[in-house]
Amino acid sequence: MGTNKLGMDMWSRILYGARTVLFVVFSAIAVCMAIGIPVGLISGYFGGKLDRGLSMVMDAIYSFPSLVLAIALAVALGPSLMNAAIAIAVVYIPTYFRMVRGQVLSIKSEQFIEEAKVLGLPTGRILLKHILPHLIPTIMVVFSLNAADAVLTEAALSFLGLSVQFPTPDWGYDLYLGRGFLLSGYWWLVFFPGLMITLLAIGFALIGEGLSEQVRREVG
Repeated sequence: MGTNKLGMDMWSRILYGARTVLFVVFSAIAVCMAIGIPVGLISGYFGGKLDRGLSMVMDAIYSFPSLVLAIALAVALGPSLMNAAIAIAVVYIPTYFRMVRGQVLSIKSEQFIEEAKVLGLPTGRILLKHILPHLIPTIMVVFSLNAADAVLTEAALSFLGLSVQFPTPDWGYDLYLGRGFLLSGYWWLVFFPGLMITLLAIGFALIGEGLSEQVRREVG
């Protein structure tokens, strides 16, 4: 894979850059799942004014283009790995909220939920023990597809200098560093980081498609 203009080994930067990318992606998804799933459960189960208010807030966030919103938040928070993860997380919270809320609205009318209420089970137990397990397959599908999109968003933030700072290795940032040397014949400076971003995003997308197909077969 050669070296960059400072003599840094590109193979090593690709390997350590993967750690950076995965840290941001999984941190962002962990944050948005920790917020989006519980809020979606509560909103869908209780309904009423609470549901309408939360839905309006999430729809307002969802109406913004994801990349534009992530860039705006990253600029406001400042360049760092954790701030990039938070910016990406905010973008995807409405996705989990909408998915979980829709599923809960359907499941809470089922007979076994009515029986749990008649037995006097606490609301928390109904949500965690009787509703949440039915959402896990769908959550895993959304997780995989969001991870694929988050890889591309993280690369865009890094390319714009809103994530890592030199000399921290990152695929998007290496694309930024190598873009000026492409016309001089140093193609490997952008080819290998770009290839890794593409392969990782495609990998997560394929996992999501496979899980989605599995869920459809089980439902069918």
